[in-house]
Amino acid sequence: MSTSVIEPGTRLAGRYRLDDRVSEAGGSTFWKATDEILARPVAVLTFAPGFPRVHEVVTAARAASRLTDPRLTQVFDADDSGERAYVVSEWVTGETLEDLLAEGPMQSDRAAAFLLEAAEALTSAHGAGLAHLCLTPHNLVWTSGGTVKVTGLAVEAVLSGTTSDTPAPEDTEGLGHMLYAALTGHWSGVEGTRLPAAPTGSDGRPLAPGQLRAGVPHNLDLIVCRALHIPLRGAQEPLSTPSAFADALSQVPRSPLPFVPLVGSTPPAVVARPDMPNQTAAMSSPVESLSRTVPDAAPSRRPPRTSGAPGPSSARHTTDGGGSISKSAVAAIAAGVLLLVVIGGWGLSQMGGGAGGTNTNTKRGTQTTPVAPKSPTKLTPAGASAYDNPPHPDTSARRDLDKAIDGNPSTFWTTQHYGNAHFGGFRPGIGLVIDMGNPVTVSKVRVTMPPADQPGTVELHVGDSGDPNAAKTDTRDASGAFDLNGRQTKGRYVTLWFTKLPHAGDFRIRVSDVSVYGTD
Repeated sequence: MSTSVIEPGTRLAGRYRLDDRVSEAGGSTFWKATDEILARPVAVLTFAPGFPRVHEVVTAARAASRLTDPRLTQVFDADDSGERAYVVSEWVTGETLEDLLAEGPMQSDRAAAFLLEAAEALTSAHGAGLAHLCLTPHNLVWTSGGTVKVTGLAVEAVLSGTTSDTPAPEDTEGLGHMLYAALTGHWSGVEGTRLPAAPTGSDGRPLAPGQLRAGVPHNLDLIVCRALHIPLRGAQEPLSTPSAFADALSQVPRSPLPFVPLVGSTPPAVVARPDMPNQTAAMSSPVESLSRTVPDAAPSRRPPRTSGAPGPSSARHTTDGGGSISKSAVAAIAAGVLLLVVIGGWGLSQMGGGAGGTNTNTKRGTQTTPVAPKSPTKLTPAGASAYDNPPHPDTSARRDLDKAIDGNPSTFWTTQHYGNAHFGGFRPGIGLVIDMGNPVTVSKVRVTMPPADQPGTVELHVGDSGDPNAAKTDTRDASGAFDLNGRQTKGRYVTLWFTKLPHAGDFRIRVSDVSVYGTD
């Protein structure tokens, strides 16, 4: 069997249309595709010509397809009998454990509930003779539908060439590493994540979670140490199977499911809505290490300069015989300003005069100073909120909203990642709503994002509501630093309505700064 190069638009088995290339690694390509018979999105894995383990991957996928646990990614089809081998599986959208922990650990009771679901899923897999062997924070997902999902079972190990004679202890350690990460925000495994590495003791082993973060319950500390073979006073025998790990977690207090996993140890923040302008979300969201685009310097806040022409001046000149200057002073007579409003602008009328004196110097009359229209300046927002359409909330988009308006190019507001540029078919767009506190006249909006290899699309809407029904004033490619024309539109809410996701490593929106210019 040979493979061939595959491009977007290709149909496999007469039904799976490849829509978007999501990622490529190690000779395999991951696609967002459409099952045209069942009219649903699916994930498709294809292989580069000469990929050496095609048959093994397809065999592992077929074995995984027999599992029915909904917490495991469902495999629908796998075939290597033709010219193009492929694996078709469930399309999963949501936030990975790495996403959720990018800026802080989870609450202990939520971490326990999250990992219990994963442990029970792997228990069912091991009962069917299948193992994962490659567990990282990328493989545990809180889905858009509010469930826990373990991805990559069996297939990921074959793709990477990973094998083990002791799969149960390997996966138990993987669960221990992920519980460690959920409790501390640090990764105690070898590789595969952007989370900071867990500090180690003199024996080279990771410190116990309770040594790293105050407030970790002792029973959870024990479970992690038993799974990772970390010496701890009072620890019992090591945990060596996912079943034993699940049994241990089932004995500790947990948050009930379903829940929205929260980072940090504070209760949920209130997300700002148009009727609550002074509140912004305070939870964290993932921040990737990206090349930053520094915005232009903000305009000076000095009052705008005005210039007025002097009024008519009557200054009489006299000279003494020797040409010396007279000591008589000349008094200036003040002039007034009349400001008229005309169609399309301001009209200015000035009046002025002066009285003569015996002075050889010409002294001008008092100058008039007209009042000019206000020049656009950078305005200060009152807050920000996210407009993400139901029924599938984007939990990332509802956090870190203040980072889009803090003026710091190293902080980001971000959405969750999706399978393609069109939000995986879950919504028509996502809005970043800037509340100006009161109606303002918007001249332009400057947006700073990471540069994308595939730009997205963003519309600017200004009005008295924070949704895309407000007046649209401009549309631009969403990539790097750019300006949107406000066209002097007046409104309290300035909405960046993203209708297409940019691709800069993955499909998601990252905004480091939004600056609104106009007049109050």
